[in-house]
Amino acid sequence: MISWILFGLVVAFVLLDALKLRARAGQLRTLEPAAGDSDDYLSYPADLPAPVRASAVEYARTEDLGLVDIVPANLTVTAATDLLRGVEPARYRGERWVRGISAGEALVCGRKAIDRLGVTEPADPTGFVAVARRVKDREGVSVDLAVSRELPARPYDLSTRAARLRQLGRRPGLATVASAIGYLAVAGVTVWNWPWGLVAAGLYCLQPVLAFAGTPLRPRDLAVASLLRAVHTPYVWVRTLTGRWRSAAERERDAEVAALTPDYQAEIARGTDRFFEPRRDTCPACEGDRLEVWVTGADLVQLKPGEFTLERCAGCGHVFQNPRLTPEGLGFYYRDFYDGHGAGAAEAVFAGKAEPYHDRARMVRPFTTPKRWLDVGSGHAHFCRGAREILPDTTFDGLDQGAAIEDAATLGWIDRAYRGEFPEFAAELRGQYDVLSMHHYLEHTRDPWAELDLAADVLPDGGFLLIELPDPECRLGRRLGRYWMPWFQPQHQHMMPIGNLKKALADRGLTPVAEQRAEADQGNDLTLSSYLFLATLAPRSPTPWRPRKARLAGLRGAAVWTVGIPWLVLASLLDRTVNRRMVRKHDRGNAYRVLARKEAA
Repeated sequence: MISWILFGLVVAFVLLDALKLRARAGQLRTLEPAAGDSDDYLSYPADLPAPVRASAVEYARTEDLGLVDIVPANLTVTAATDLLRGVEPARYRGERWVRGISAGEALVCGRKAIDRLGVTEPADPTGFVAVARRVKDREGVSVDLAVSRELPARPYDLSTRAARLRQLGRRPGLATVASAIGYLAVAGVTVWNWPWGLVAAGLYCLQPVLAFAGTPLRPRDLAVASLLRAVHTPYVWVRTLTGRWRSAAERERDAEVAALTPDYQAEIARGTDRFFEPRRDTCPACEGDRLEVWVTGADLVQLKPGEFTLERCAGCGHVFQNPRLTPEGLGFYYRDFYDGHGAGAAEAVFAGKAEPYHDRARMVRPFTTPKRWLDVGSGHAHFCRGAREILPDTTFDGLDQGAAIEDAATLGWIDRAYRGEFPEFAAELRGQYDVLSMHHYLEHTRDPWAELDLAADVLPDGGFLLIELPDPECRLGRRLGRYWMPWFQPQHQHMMPIGNLKKALADRGLTPVAEQRAEADQGNDLTLSSYLFLATLAPRSPTPWRPRKARLAGLRGAAVWTVGIPWLVLASLLDRTVNRRMVRKHDRGNAYRVLARKEAA
């Protein structure tokens, strides 16, 4: 009975996967012949055949697009499948939060769309993804994909596939393991249910035909990839994992790693103890002396060396880093995280779902319709970008120390960028904004109470302060220990229980008018903690502070993620079911929000 259940599940999965790819392929628009052209558009590559360029320009002009990525109809099965697994064409143009993607062959873009974006002609196939992503991120610019029957696809070298997957934000080892799990599942039920298992094997081999036959995409290797899929798929794995080709961007990062490594190694050789202040014996919130070690952790994201301790005050519940990092220490651990070497990875984290940003903006609507809103600690300004969709008539400005805040102004996500620390601009900002927000900002500061003093001073009477923080009272925080993402050592210095924050606000003339606990939960505790654990066992590419790959890194990564993928799937299901019910039942998740109004003196 079990064998037949597994047989049914495997057959259903193969069919559904083929139908999903087919639906996406069918959503692609096809470029029609056109005679016109326009100097308002650039084409990459510059020598794009005139008929292809003309049809793409006409499509861009007719559909009011800033960029059209041109997809050759005869892409290989591997290239077409990788593309469609990363995008749903029907949603691509209209969904602002869907990241830009490219087939890596050719594109046309409007000169106005790329003005001041620093876009140059791609040096290799991965560069097309970077251009599409950059242009799609620009406010008010639409991009799309379209199939060309006249543009032949360039030869697809499988040794470049790993770099192409990395540019799409996918780990080649993880993608290979996922494919191998499906392959082994089909092989298993074929043997276990012989001869009926041949149905599963046959469907698996025919999957490319089911996915692409009769669609705008007509892969040139469709027959080979289908009839010989049993051997073709393992061949793709081997070529992917053994591919050593590096894109131009990766070679640039390699050079950057080599240039930064000596300084990092010299700093690490001096030891990390010098980055800490003396341990304090009292709570910074209430001065109580009943302190207990709550969590000991490490840098699980960047994997920089060091051990960190969070202690909890038994009197008021405040959780804080003790001993605390010095400003020099914070500089070491923040360096190359949000800017520099780690900027791309950090941006990808915040560029996901828009719902949390929408929920924050909606929280103020029952109380005010702000004219001007300042987001303090705005990072890449993703909140402001999302909040505009809820409050389209509000002017959003952002403040942050990183260079990304200035780029956000270039992209049109904010109207004005303040680059620096909040205290530097306090006098200039006083009375200028109806709403101030601090989303996952206070926990990063050395003195959150001083930041609240500034916020109270900057806000006009009747203005609002919206704060979102990790909740140290979350039930899973202690149980998951160092792998609970919101502990986020060493960056998080202070974790304030909601009662403490509301009292601190009231002491400064800010009356809490609304709070959200279960509603602010991100619903990802088990998934992220599992991923952090697995990622420490199989680290990603070398960094300036960890410049050498571990021995047998590829084999270890394959073993870790073979076990890890089913684990992550289970963790995600538990987050969506058991964890979500517990959060709603106890009205307590991994974060909370408080909205407060400044009362007249």
